Amino acid sequence: MFSTLQIDVLKEISNIGCGNAATALSRMLDKRIDMEIPSVNVLPLAQAPDLLGGAEKLVTGVFFQALDGMPCSILWLLEQESVGRLLSLLFGMDVHSEPPYSPLEQSALMEVGNILSSSYLGALSSFTGLNFQLSVPALASDMAGAILDVALMQLGSYSNYVLVIKNSLREGDKSVEASFLLIPDLELIQKIFSALGVAE
Repeated sequence: MFSTLQIDVLKEISNIGCGNAATALSRMLDKRIDMEIPSVNVLPLAQAPDLLGGAEKLVTGVFFQALDGMPCSILWLLEQESVGRLLSLLFGMDVHSEPPYSPLEQSALMEVGNILSSSYLGALSSFTGLNFQLSVPALASDMAGAILDVALMQLGSYSNYVLVIKNSLREGDKSVEASFLLIPDLELIQKIFSALGVAE
């Protein structure tokens, strides 16, 4: 498992990345968006569904792969009730929608997922000097366990751990709760910690 120092470093990078994401969303929507991070956890992959509310919890996820020799999978997951809140925030009107989402709704969800993922990886790149390129996003609504299984199959290599960032998007008194997951392979984890100077 990781040391306290290593986890603290990942938490700090997560805070910076999510701050950058809030700024990008504010510019896109032309309104103030705040982002809070209630928790950052690094845990065995098998425990991730429990942190998300259970393997059978219905979620909508935006999935990416990081390309260019930096193997990892990225998931941005929303509970179903949070999807309507986010779409209402994005469209400026009350939206009560369920899967399957319309092409416009899918595009909006994937764009927010892209902004969050790019912001986090941008912060990670600035600290480590490692370059990440995101694949085209894919969107799915399914049980949390099933979506995580797909992410692992796409990764194509064995992964023991996942970084789970709980985040909350806020605009005034409206909030959207979500989870950002980074699933790197072991070699990438070692590269990240070596670049940050906290390798064991």
